[in-house]
Amino acid sequence: MSIHWLTAQSLQNSQDLLGAVNTLSIHTKLQLAGKPDEGRAAVSEEAKNKLDTFLQQLEKVTGNEQQESEPVLGADPRLRQLARSFIKAKSNHRRFRSLLVKENLSDVRQLLHSEEAEDRRSLVKCLADLRIILEEHLQADADKMLGRF
Repeated sequence: MSIHWLTAQSLQNSQDLLGAVNTLSIHTKLQLAGKPDEGRAAVSEEAKNKLDTFLQQLEKVTGNEQQESEPVLGADPRLRQLARSFIKAKSNHRRFRSLLVKENLSDVRQLLHSEEAEDRRSLVKCLADLRIILEEHLQADADKMLGRF
């Protein structure tokens, strides 16, 4: 596959993930505010599943990147770059303060399915940090695709 194809695929994946982050964030905030959001329940569940799968993949690739071992087979270079950005974000405690960067990704994945109000508040903060990391990754992909103007 060409680098342009991988970049385009990464751009689309990042946009899909941002959509899932936004959907779940809105749904969770409405639930915390006591506002029923039954109309978006199915879409929100899809977003949870998409993010859960992504966090599993990121956890695997991040573990390998931190150990500086061989790349995970099947992991594209852009996912590895995203993992490196995530590792860097974990050390930037001034900018990122959620459990996303303080805890293991498996702990964050558990927040996705928790019904506890405190966990949902933590999830909203995690989603906000994840949104920033994904937006920066998306911008890098867009710059590669479109070039610098």
